[in-house]
Amino acid sequence: MGTPTHTTRKAPGGPRGAARWRLPCLLALLTMVPAVPARAAEPSASAARCSKPEFTKSRRSAEKLYREGRYAEAVDGLRRTKESCWSALDATDRGWLVSDLGLAALRAGQPELCRQVLDEAPTELDPESRVAKAIAHNRGLCQGDGSFPVWVDSRSLRIASPQEAAAALARDWNHAIALREGRLPQRKDREVNRCTETEGVKLDDLDVTTTVEIYPAQAQLIRCRVLKLVAEARPAKVSHLRDLLTTKALGKVLPADFAPAFASGDVEEHARAGREGKTWSDIDPKVRFEPHPDRATALQVEGDMESGVLELCARGDFNGDGIEDAILDRNMRPEGGSLVDMTTFLVTRTRPGGVLTLLERMD
Repeated sequence: MGTPTHTTRKAPGGPRGAARWRLPCLLALLTMVPAVPARAAEPSASAARCSKPEFTKSRRSAEKLYREGRYAEAVDGLRRTKESCWSALDATDRGWLVSDLGLAALRAGQPELCRQVLDEAPTELDPESRVAKAIAHNRGLCQGDGSFPVWVDSRSLRIASPQEAAAALARDWNHAIALREGRLPQRKDREVNRCTETEGVKLDDLDVTTTVEIYPAQAQLIRCRVLKLVAEARPAKVSHLRDLLTTKALGKVLPADFAPAFASGDVEEHARAGREGKTWSDIDPKVRFEPHPDRATALQVEGDMESGVLELCARGDFNGDGIEDAILDRNMRPEGGSLVDMTTFLVTRTRPGGVLTLLERMD
């Protein structure tokens, strides 16, 4: 038998043919190489989600939920942003994120979470920057139990705390006001010279006859009532009034009782409209509000035929239900007239949005 032989298949055309045969395969492989870095260069979905515009949008969304009193939802949204974007944010944005999240957690009844996230604030922030000051402020709030402390406008009330209000109630006035003959005959002392002596006293009971005398006496009685409310106030557990002065279309939020009363029967008419759920804008569709140039807690008011000032005097739980209330002072004058409607209102809101509820009218 002969020895079996093996043959080797050669590429057509020898070595040159082999080279020609390999070239298409090599080119095909090379065309695949650029696809890998091209895909890597495209921004990832995570990077897009954590871009500056998207981060700003996330903060605004959480702020809206916060203003509506939906604190737990704000916490959830901010936590998701933190989990996804923390490493992609610069120090300032990380600072704002923990500041927002901490405050939302506090209002959601989670002070421990508030303290925890604020401890993660970037240490390289400038202590004088807005974000560092916001973090420091919120860190102070988180040391408490999450309540809303009683706040008073010291410029309008001339006090700064409930303790000072209690002392002011017993302080003598600069001048005494006599009781009118025949009014409150059971009182032996016929003069009133401190707030503790105004219990049960109305403006008509005082011996004042001229405009110059009436308005200061009226203001004094109102201030005494406000001081008593503040002295007895407690921190609130819930608030839906934080953004009151920045509310758009504020006239649609304030009850019809706020509309000024210059004619006989106006007070009763506006009160009836208020009980029906109508607002100041329903009484005067032209009423509008602008920031006061000199007072951060006040607004300038322009109505159809009158103008004046609306001022926030105090916030706190004044009726013991745990919900924050507000004391608003409204001072209006008609165009070309000398009358003044000087009235103070105690209001509240038990849920986010909607018309305020009037608790008391002081005039």
